[in-house]
Formats: sequence, C-alpha cells, structure tokens
Amino acid sequence: MNKTAIRIMVFAISLLFNNVAFSQNISTIRFETLQQRITSNPDTVYVVNFFASWCAPCIQEIPDFLKYAEDNKNEKVRVIFVSLDFKKNMYESLLPLIQKLNINQTVYLLDEPDANQWIDKIDNTWSGVIPATLILHKSSDYRKFIPAPLTYSLLKKFTK
Repeated sequence: MNKTAIRIMVFAISLLFNNVAFSQNISTIRFETLQQRITSNPDTVYVVNFFASWCAPCIQEIPDFLKYAEDNKNEKVRVIFVSLDFKKNMYESLLPLIQKLNINQTVYLLDEPDANQWIDKIDNTWSGVIPATLILHKSSDYRKFIPAPLTYSLLKKFTK
C-alpha cells in the first residue's frame, strides 16, 4: 500500500472516530468542463475564485466570498471555488480547510497538469498568481478578472 492510500485510510478512520462529516464533496474537474459549467446559464453571474489551501491570502478572503454567496443566494449568482492544490494533498489539506471554513459552495479541484494550457484562457495577462477571481455574466458580456485578494465590498462592486 502506498503512502497516499495509507494517508487516505488514516484520514477516513479519523473522521469516523471523531464523528466528523464534511458538508462538501470535492470533484476534480478538467478546464474544458469548468469552462462549460461557468457559461452554461447566461443569466447567472459566475464568481470563480482560484485558490489553494497553502495560500494565506486565499484563505483570508474565503469568508468574504461565503458571505457574498449567502447574501445573494436568492439571486442568479453562483460562487465557485477552484482549488489549484495538488490532487495528492486533497485529503490532508484541502478537505480539512473546507470543513474548517464551512465552505458550502461548489468546490472543484482543477485536474490540469500543465498550467500553460489553461491560464491564458482565463486571462492572457494572468501570471498564475493566486488568489485570483473571474467574474462572468454571459448575457451582458460582462467579464472581470482580478488577480488579487478581494473583500466583500469589492465583490459587491465588481458584480453589480
């Protein structure tokens, strides 16, 4: 049994013994599928936050995104978190972060080994720095890319 399998097993056992359940599952996603999902409903504003569990500024801004999502739950707004963590760290880093911050929005783990193949498709000026957020509203042709941490007030400003 390899180290990853052992870690997953230990993690699962610790969840059982601590009676802990995650409210959120993480799906791995390819970039093309992500693109399809964030353009599937043209009337919806998509707020797509690119983050990683090891990125302190990313973690600091997540509560503002969660508050924004909660305050707009009756609107056509969808907040999606896209993790750039390595798949091998999903159980030891990413899932515990989701539990700790009580992230109840969609979380995807981007499964793309070559960042050069997709970063320019998000924005051709993006260096890959995180946190970064893409805001899309297809029906109004609104597109805003912010390669920096955001606050609740900035989220409101950029999505209205």
